[in-house]
Amino acid sequence: MRANLLKSLHSSVSRGVAARPRQSKLLQFQSPALRSFASVGAGNLLTSLTKENPHVDVVRYEHKNRKWSLNHVDYYSDALAIGFLENGLKPGDAVLCWLPLHFSESMVLQFACSKAGFVFYHLDPTLATTDPETSKKALEQALILSKANILVSQEAADDVNYISLVEDIIPDIDLFDFSSGMPFVCPQFPHLRFPIHTGFDQEQKWGWLPLKHMLVPSENLDEYVDGSEIQGSTPLLGQFTLGGDGVPTAIGKTKTNDEVVQSKVWPTFSSILKKEFHEVEGVGVVW
Repeated sequence: MRANLLKSLHSSVSRGVAARPRQSKLLQFQSPALRSFASVGAGNLLTSLTKENPHVDVVRYEHKNRKWSLNHVDYYSDALAIGFLENGLKPGDAVLCWLPLHFSESMVLQFACSKAGFVFYHLDPTLATTDPETSKKALEQALILSKANILVSQEAADDVNYISLVEDIIPDIDLFDFSSGMPFVCPQFPHLRFPIHTGFDQEQKWGWLPLKHMLVPSENLDEYVDGSEIQGSTPLLGQFTLGGDGVPTAIGKTKTNDEVVQSKVWPTFSSILKKEFHEVEGVGVVW
């Protein structure tokens, strides 16, 4: 009788296992927030992970020995997204990042774009260290092709004055003053609204805005954008097709939030979402 009971129990368990849909090992061990990855944007996923484990350290930047927890990343990217949206930008607008990707500012900007629904374009600034004139041509084409509403540039690095290079192709910046209260308008690049730099002062840079001044930690992102509208299918990464000289010639395929995470095209970004602590080498600005 005991043998028959065990046989019956084994049969029932077997049928139950067979009846359940198979899950990948990845899904079996993911947190509830990660399991919903396919339906939410990466920025919203970051917020969910932060609520679960706010003090988990996820990245250390070698420069200035700056360590970031999930809470740090979520706080700064949320504040930056709010700052942009508060200034009239909308989901679907484009951001052109002319910063090295090993900067912590680049990582925060990536998450801010995901949270706000912006499309993030990146142009490698290191070309300016070897060929400043070609780098100016590359930046000009990148602004035209991306129709960027925001340009984020470093101030100076490796004996290159990036502020001057930008002003060479956008002379309006040198004549404009944000303190006048008027919106920035440039006939050559009619979509550009905010030239932003990562420097620490406004000395002779009145047509620029410091990135740190765009942070608005008001914790009311939902008043500017409905989080449910930013999903895994929302566009996030715009890509350039580059010529042999490094100058953009066309717009390539735009990757969604899902595709950015799955392809690991941004290693730091993807590692943070997996709560994997790692270190980033290199010198760069830190707020």
